[in-house]
Amino acid sequence: MPTPNAHGSLRNKLLRLILGALLLLGGATLLASGALIYSTDREVQATREQELLGGLEEKARLLGFNQSLALRSLVTDNLFGDVKALIHQTVSENSDIAYGLFVDSENRVWAASGLGPASGAKDAPALTVKDLQALGISAQHHPRPALKRRANPMGGVDVLEISAPVVSEGTQAGTVIYGISTKSVAERMAHARELARSRLATTLGLIVALILGCVAASYFLVKRVAVHITEPLLALRSAAGAIATGLRANTPLAESTGTARKSWERVQISSGDELELLGAAFNSMVEANEQAFEELRVKTEQALEASRLKSEFLANMSHEIRTPMNGILGVIRLMQSQALDGKMRRYVETVDASANTLMAIINDVLDFSKLEAGKYVAQHVSYDLRLVVQEVAELMASQAHEKGLELVYRVERRVPTGVVGDPDRFRQVLTNLVGNAIKFTERGEVLIDATTAQQDKASALVKLAVVDTGPGIAADDQKKLFSAFTQVDGSLVRKHGGTGLGLAISKHLAEAMGGEIGVDSTPGQGSRFWFTIKVGVTAGAEQIRSAEWASGRRALVVEISKSWRDVVVEHLVAWGFDAEATASGRDAINRLELGLLEQRPFSAAVVGAQMDDLGLEQFVRTVQSVPGLHRLPIVALYHMGSSVALSGLESSVVTQLPKPLRVSELYNTLQSALTGAAAAPVSKPGVEPGRIASKLPVLVVDDNEINRYVAMEQVEQLGLRVETASNGLEALEYVKQKQYVAVLMDCQMPVMDGYTATQKIREWELGIGRHTVIIALTAHALVGERDRVLAAGMDDYLAKPVRPQSLQKTLWRHVVLNRDEPEPGPLPPDADRPSAALPVLDPEVPRSRKLIELVLKNVPAQLDSLESAFKEAMTKEVMASAHKLKGSMLSIGAARVAELAEKIQLAAREGDLPRKGDLSRLRQEFDAVSVALRQELAATAKAS
Repeated sequence: MPTPNAHGSLRNKLLRLILGALLLLGGATLLASGALIYSTDREVQATREQELLGGLEEKARLLGFNQSLALRSLVTDNLFGDVKALIHQTVSENSDIAYGLFVDSENRVWAASGLGPASGAKDAPALTVKDLQALGISAQHHPRPALKRRANPMGGVDVLEISAPVVSEGTQAGTVIYGISTKSVAERMAHARELARSRLATTLGLIVALILGCVAASYFLVKRVAVHITEPLLALRSAAGAIATGLRANTPLAESTGTARKSWERVQISSGDELELLGAAFNSMVEANEQAFEELRVKTEQALEASRLKSEFLANMSHEIRTPMNGILGVIRLMQSQALDGKMRRYVETVDASANTLMAIINDVLDFSKLEAGKYVAQHVSYDLRLVVQEVAELMASQAHEKGLELVYRVERRVPTGVVGDPDRFRQVLTNLVGNAIKFTERGEVLIDATTAQQDKASALVKLAVVDTGPGIAADDQKKLFSAFTQVDGSLVRKHGGTGLGLAISKHLAEAMGGEIGVDSTPGQGSRFWFTIKVGVTAGAEQIRSAEWASGRRALVVEISKSWRDVVVEHLVAWGFDAEATASGRDAINRLELGLLEQRPFSAAVVGAQMDDLGLEQFVRTVQSVPGLHRLPIVALYHMGSSVALSGLESSVVTQLPKPLRVSELYNTLQSALTGAAAAPVSKPGVEPGRIASKLPVLVVDDNEINRYVAMEQVEQLGLRVETASNGLEALEYVKQKQYVAVLMDCQMPVMDGYTATQKIREWELGIGRHTVIIALTAHALVGERDRVLAAGMDDYLAKPVRPQSLQKTLWRHVVLNRDEPEPGPLPPDADRPSAALPVLDPEVPRSRKLIELVLKNVPAQLDSLESAFKEAMTKEVMASAHKLKGSMLSIGAARVAELAEKIQLAAREGDLPRKGDLSRLRQEFDAVSVALRQELAATAKAS
């Protein structure tokens, strides 16, 4: 349980909360007090200033009154000198008076003081009315005294200017004017403000000190009180932490079981408040949880046991269902290989279709059960993603063509060729989506589009989209598409069949492969189902072939399907062609003729068998009838299984290729037609490896008589002799008595199962230096079955029901490359096989991470043992070491190293030691394999 840091404890939070509140309150008090004191002082100062100004005004009025009385007689007697002296004396003796002057009734200035530099009455400047106006002093005469505040004309603070009339014998003889300075008022107000600021600072300081004292006292008080709150909470936290870490205390022995029952810790809180109630509630919760966990433990044990029984039941059901289905499908396929009349063949085909439908439903149910139980884990093996897409398209093409649909596939060039992932499940999801698209589309086409969403050097996110021209799906119905046992329309179940599990299984598989799945659809406009998978990258994207022979040439594509036109044109342009496309045969002929007229003829034409206006034969006849076009190379694209007979035509210039089109075949065909080089043979989809020739028989081991019969018939149709055994013990005895080219071993049998029999065979073979190919026939569908059979010592496995093609392919891989028959003689010393033509690692051979690690760990020691035996000239040890090395290399698909080891083994069997150059080459080839395996391991780790 996490422990709070020192700053996050409840005690500190309480302290911070209360102290913060106090500080906030103190701050508010301080601000309010300061604002109140400041406002009060401002009002007091304003009042004081008015009082001082009022006193100064009274002084000014009194001065004006006294001076007008004193000047009355002097002006009447025309005593100019005395007037001047009086004015000067009044100004000079009173520091508050800034200036003074007398103007007679005729606007003559008799006397002026303070308006110049004069020091005595006689020195008073002779001023005129204009001079007074220049100073801003009005000489206008008023019958009554006038007082106003104005700026000092000589500079400085403002003055109160008093103008008083001088009346003599009832007539105004003039006006006396004095300016009284407000400097004393300003000085006294400044002093008052300074005192107010000092009082404010002192008051605020006292308030701050009081606040800090309250905060300090509160801190110690809260710290003591917080202990009574935090201690019960700490006890609760300690108990909760003990529960979280699983610590329990022993309680007395339970009467029912006699074992000490574990219980969680309780808390004891006696605070007499809500905390005590909280502690009691916590104890009640603990008791309830103990009871719930005990019930959960019992139910979990029951669920695990039920899950184990379910898994066991699923495995048994998988085996029990697939075993009889293997017999049914095997016999049907054997019947189909016989000569049957029309009615009987229809009966057999009907039974075959019904059995395959039943098998598909069983597989869906079993797969969904595995996925729901979490029993599926994605494989991480190397495979060719482009090849899987091509195989799915070719597999589903016949179904599409039977409904009149076009099936198109396109793989973006950036999609890597070699990847690490789960090819079987990738194939299953893609096949499911393509099958659904074909099922629900009545006309038009189905397009498989593979692109790369994200990619780096070690991994890629590949996106597959399946686009159809079907009815589309409403937005509300799209939400339930990927739910189990559901379909958009219940009537579709009756029309098309199915369990409703396909998309649910696909969703689980896509997510297990590191991707997702979705759909984009509009009713009436078709649907686009897509999914992504995350894969490791072992080989980069497809490299554009050097096509100098195509550079500058013109090619015409005539195809009714726009998707096929786009795909073919895309590749032609990439190879260097100047490609054009059209859907009309007549338009194509016009373009071909126009090219001749413009002296820019077309070099080749790729033509679909279905055009919107002409048949293929009519098109070819028309083209070959035009002079200059009769030797035009034409590649005709036809639906698989329905090639067109071109009777009476120049067929040497017409090559037919099946749809879905293999781009490599189109490339080789055009190159051959335009350069004269020999073209690689056109491979037909579904062609299996060649006939397996061997003088040794195959041993079929199965306790089910029908399964033995089916397997025997399938092997005999491959040209091999067959012997049978009904259990593992018989198989062990037969293998000890004679040599077999391969053993097809059932896994679940009475007396001795296949796993035990294989282990005993391998133990016996160690003493004689032999390795018999053992292929498991397993009806189990659960994850891990492949690892189990390989761990038992088997070379490969086939899932029931066994398909003849899979059986032939598996036997071809193991028997042709791993032939231990005594009949063939050793290879001549100089007869090196063309192993360099083989890949370093076969992409079709699955390799688990554990298998790769074992090979990298053990094979270097096998090489050392081989070289030691060679140095000591011990041919028997050389043969055994080479044989063991060959088996190890075949298990991972390293055919080149396996061939070299086989060469050494055969030579040692004849008593000849290998050449030193053979050992050096063997070591070099394995070094290349090691590099490839390590790259594959890195890609696997990146993908997982």
